[in-house]
This record gives sequence, structure tokens and C-alpha cells, in this order.
Amino acid sequence: MIGILYVFHGSQKAEKNQAAMDFIQQLEGKFDSNYEQATAFLENHPETISRVAEKMIKQGVTKIVIVPVLLFAAKHALEDIPAELEQVKSKHPEIEFVQTETFGSKKGSRQVLLERFQEVAVNHPQEQLIGILVAHGTKKTDQPQQTLIEIANEIQQQVGFSIIPTSLKGKEDYLADIKKQRSKEQKLVIVPFFLFDGHLITIMKNKLSETFPTTEFIITRTLEFDSRILNDLEQIVQEAVTCIQ
Repeated sequence: MIGILYVFHGSQKAEKNQAAMDFIQQLEGKFDSNYEQATAFLENHPETISRVAEKMIKQGVTKIVIVPVLLFAAKHALEDIPAELEQVKSKHPEIEFVQTETFGSKKGSRQVLLERFQEVAVNHPQEQLIGILVAHGTKKTDQPQQTLIEIANEIQQQVGFSIIPTSLKGKEDYLADIKKQRSKEQKLVIVPFFLFDGHLITIMKNKLSETFPTTEFIITRTLEFDSRILNDLEQIVQEAVTCIQ
């Protein structure tokens, strides 16, 4: 039997974890009912990867597709998830595991991000705008930043104003990046490239207020579990299931 295990980072806000599970319920209905599907969290929730995987194995699952519901392949996807899986693999060497790619570079996310900038442009037709695309970021690998740059360039071509890619936890200082773009003539539009409005977004907003107390930013919504992301995840999972069958 095939199992599909969706893995979220996990939020300090219980309602966000519930929203994550509700989001995945929409995806579960797209697959064969014979698949065992479940959700786990890296942090801030009792349903850990090892705990949920053990449950699936007890249900008769022999092949497990691990789906990181994460934007980019950084520390969580490259280190944390594999480390937790090792605990299960050591107990169950007979079980086959496949971990999929992440979804942040896919079409759905790009469409939502583009719309966030477009909505601001429509609502501020007389303003000169500069966009700031802010992701989580990592110092572990350059790939997420390279993808972020690519997405920013793609959006810039469609909206007609500059889009600056930066990140909260990357190698560069996002506050320094934003400081470089401040101008009396132009309004800064910050689009958080996050699945939902969580703890890090709150920290970012507080940092912006402390660092730039006289600057008024336009900060848009996050991806907010947009349904278009489900299409990307469905394709990612389907490809993995095809390989493991």
C-alpha cells in the first residue's frame, strides 16, 4: 500500500496548523482512496514525521511518499526531514521512502505573487512603486535565492516596475536591501513569499517599524493557502507516486 505524508514546518499559532490540515484535505480528495494520506509537522505540533509514519506502517503502508509542503529546498527539506526519516528507516528497513521536491518555484505560487503586486499597482495608479519580494531564505544553499531572483525578474517584466528579491534568513541583510530602495518619490511594496501569515511575518513587520519608523510600507498578503498551489502539489505527488509504484 502507498502512503502519502505531507510535511509542514508547523506554526506557533494553532489555527494556522489547522488551516494547513484543512488545505491538505482538499488535496487528499484528488488521489486514489486506496492511498493512506496523512499530515505531519516539523515543529509546534504532536504529529511528528516519525509518529505519523509509524501509524501509516501499522495500517499496512509499504511505500511512503514524503511531500515537504515547503516553498524551497533549504535546511528543513535537505536536513531536518531526512534526519527524522532515518529514525523510521532504521526500524523499518523494508519500507520504501521517496521525498518529493518543494513547490515554491511552480506556476501556482508565481501566479499568486504576480497578482499581489498587480493588485497594489491597480490600487495605487499614481504612485511610483518598487517591489520587494521577501522569502524565508537560507545560508545553507544558494538555490532558493537563485530561484527567488528568477521569479522576481519574471514578475518585474509583467508589472513594469522593479522587483527586488531578498530574504529574512539569507546571506544578505534584508533590512539593508530595503534601505537601499527607500526613496521619497517611490513607495515600497513588500510581498511576503510565505505560505501563510505566521510568526516570522510578525517579526518582519516589527523590525520594519523599528528600523524605518517614518517609512510607510505597503505589505501585501502572503500566499494564504491559495488553491492554485494545490495544482502544483498534485502534480508533484502524482509524479512521485508514479515512480514508486
